[in-house]
Amino acid sequence: MARYRIGSEEAEASAERESITDRTASSVGRTYCLMAIPSADRRVPLPPKAEARPIEITEAAEYIPRRRREKSFSVPARVTAGLLLTALMIAMPLWLTADGMLPVMKRLSTAAVSVQLSDSDAVSVTELTTAPTESTTTATTAAETTTAASTTTAAPASTEGMLPVEEKQLSGSGTKAGDIYIKNSTGYKPDFEALLKKNADCRIKLNANYQVLIVHTHTTESYACRSDGVYDPDYSPRSTDTERNMVAVGEVLAKKLEEKGIRTLHATEVHDHPQYNGSYDRALDTIEKYLSQYPSIEMVLDVHRDAITYDSGTKLKPTAVINGKKAAQVMIISGCDANGKLYFPEWESNLTMALDIQQKAHELHPGLMRPLNFAPYRYNMHMTPNSLLLEFGTDVNTIDEALYSAELMGDTLAQVLLEYDVERDR
Repeated sequence: MARYRIGSEEAEASAERESITDRTASSVGRTYCLMAIPSADRRVPLPPKAEARPIEITEAAEYIPRRRREKSFSVPARVTAGLLLTALMIAMPLWLTADGMLPVMKRLSTAAVSVQLSDSDAVSVTELTTAPTESTTTATTAAETTTAASTTTAAPASTEGMLPVEEKQLSGSGTKAGDIYIKNSTGYKPDFEALLKKNADCRIKLNANYQVLIVHTHTTESYACRSDGVYDPDYSPRSTDTERNMVAVGEVLAKKLEEKGIRTLHATEVHDHPQYNGSYDRALDTIEKYLSQYPSIEMVLDVHRDAITYDSGTKLKPTAVINGKKAAQVMIISGCDANGKLYFPEWESNLTMALDIQQKAHELHPGLMRPLNFAPYRYNMHMTPNSLLLEFGTDVNTIDEALYSAELMGDTLAQVLLEYDVERDR
């Protein structure tokens, strides 16, 4: 049985499905665009009702199953916790070294939780809907980084305390349409075959003003510094170093599009550090700002990296060998209006574009893509008819693998968007 990290966007969608205006404490991010966007016939208008800013759920309970939040500790658990605390107080003088206390506290916390819960309580991967994750993990700053590099580093000799990484290619699951696969976790049943034959609502002008906007809701998401089949459970896959985090991936993607004459604006604002809660809210502010400043923008891409962990602690590393080189697999997420409960009137156009890109990637670079994820959430995609979310690998892929994938995706996106060139249609 596998378990997936439950992210704040999943909490957001759950709350938004209950009500657009009656937000709950399990919601995240802003529901609506707070300004009118030029070309209003193609951009979403401001809904009439304002909304309260919600409290966010984070990944702080990332490895704690659902039942953890539904029941109090049993008597044996409380006794065990008391004994652990007593042991901690007795041994405190021995542990107060410069770097020894934090690992001990982490392990004691994990042990206390494991007394109460078994792996059978964990969230199964069969019931997950993949979503970008929110976390309270502190990002490593560039100045603090000592082992990070923009290329894959040599693995440390010791594997003591490490946990395993499973490397595999993810493909061939879900609903098949054409040559591609879609995982549909919504209440809708679109005719994916018919949508593959349609054109998205997109009009590209080569060498004109900005056509594509790349943003990073979770800017500090980063990658592994080792590739020897294990990972350090104490290592934080977050960094403000732009050579290691999502800015580096977005930069490669932007350059590939620019090379093809598609003007691309890469927004490098950090939305998840120093405060992680509210990342999607702040990303929406950034998107609104640039759409207002450059109404020529036809597509918004939110570039992330994923994270998948099994109950055993094993992490999943999705890769594919393309042209003799290892690439981190990419997943497109396309959202919707949650059966009419979210304000997202043009979600089918977004899905049409997602299918177009997925099909083209399969033709150009077989194996690069994980199945497309059609999700019942919005992820700020309601801002344009061509907004999508891209996940480049997971936290146990390397930065080199992700950068290579960005090159391949840039090539794919360029070929798709060139087909929507308005000059070509004249």
